Amino acid sequence: MNNQNLSYRLHQVQVNILFQKMLVCSVQEIIDICENSVENNPFLEFERLYTEDFFQKGIFFEKPQEIQETLSDNLRKQIAYVAQDQSISEIAEFIVDLLDDDGYLKFSIEQICRLTNTDKNTVERALDIVQSLEPPGIGTRSILECLILQMKIKKMDESIAFKVFSRYGNEFLSGRFACIKKEMKLTDADISRVIEDIRKLDPFPGRAYSKSTQAFPIIPDVIVKYSDKVFDVKFAEDKLFRVFFNEKYLKLVKSSLTSDYEKKFLKEKIREARRFLTCIQNRRRFLEDIINYIIHYQSDFISGKGPLKKLTEKDVATRFNCSISLISRAISKKYVATNRGIFRLKKLFSYSSSKYSQDFIIDVIENIIDNSKDVLSDRQISEKLKEIGIHTAPRTVNKYRHKREISNSYFRRSISMLEKKL
Repeated sequence: MNNQNLSYRLHQVQVNILFQKMLVCSVQEIIDICENSVENNPFLEFERLYTEDFFQKGIFFEKPQEIQETLSDNLRKQIAYVAQDQSISEIAEFIVDLLDDDGYLKFSIEQICRLTNTDKNTVERALDIVQSLEPPGIGTRSILECLILQMKIKKMDESIAFKVFSRYGNEFLSGRFACIKKEMKLTDADISRVIEDIRKLDPFPGRAYSKSTQAFPIIPDVIVKYSDKVFDVKFAEDKLFRVFFNEKYLKLVKSSLTSDYEKKFLKEKIREARRFLTCIQNRRRFLEDIINYIIHYQSDFISGKGPLKKLTEKDVATRFNCSISLISRAISKKYVATNRGIFRLKKLFSYSSSKYSQDFIIDVIENIIDNSKDVLSDRQISEKLKEIGIHTAPRTVNKYRHKREISNSYFRRSISMLEKKL
């Protein structure tokens, strides 16, 4: 292989690596990359195409969330004060990262031991620290454990409520008051007192923080407008910036006043600039092809006329004769602005082996749960789905529930009973 062929192959490898890195970037990240590249290369020129009022015209979106301290941040500050041992502190912070939005820990001690490669005693000590933090009840594994812990912290150990929950907590949450009254020889007044004490507790200690996350700006990569059965697909990059080759320094390469060392430097910068622009162009063409395909394939959903069709990354990869990982990179961090709102490009993918998309079935399951007077089990939900022509096994209903973070029937029934009494 001669030097020219070797140089060409090396150039192609470098272009491919840079292309892969750029493909995963959002439009805002691409702007940052272009601006940084221009600063380091005299042969690249960057031009902003928008004015300050551009973002007021609907291209800039901000997630409407209140800016407050997160639960994780708050708990980490507390751990710094109460944990003396560094190793215990690190495990406690790890446990904090595992808490869900309600403040519950869905992992067992054994699972955390395996995840952290730590002994059981250390994990238990770390969990004790987490459960001692504010708000009370944080880091518990169930609503029953949460309420019992709060009663301990609030010095309610001698109350009837504590005695009832310590012995018959699950029964109480299930509404089996007659059984509890009989076993513990309680009166209706005693049960009323228990309910009154439970009113003082918070079964969801993390919720005060879960809806208060940092707001962040979103610049959609693609703007889709639908009217009169016609889709108008525009890429935000067209309206945001332009990067191009700056030829005014080319004469320096041929100038006799330029030293050999300087010429070598300039030639390398020319190669870098052309490599960079090639990647920008390749990225843009590739994204245009696949995004246009995805949008038109899911036109019914985008126009509001129907559910998502089955579409996987593998389907798109086969369509464009490329790897699945390349498609995964291309759709990562990308947002689409449509008449229906702004959402991640990934939302237009749906994985299902039936004629109904997975997202559509999950929406139906959620609708069945929300509109049912009774708390339905996965098997009962499966039967409801069959009535409308969707044949889904109970275990599949269970899997779909977890994807949408919908609790099981026992937990929903417990919450329902508790809320009725509170």
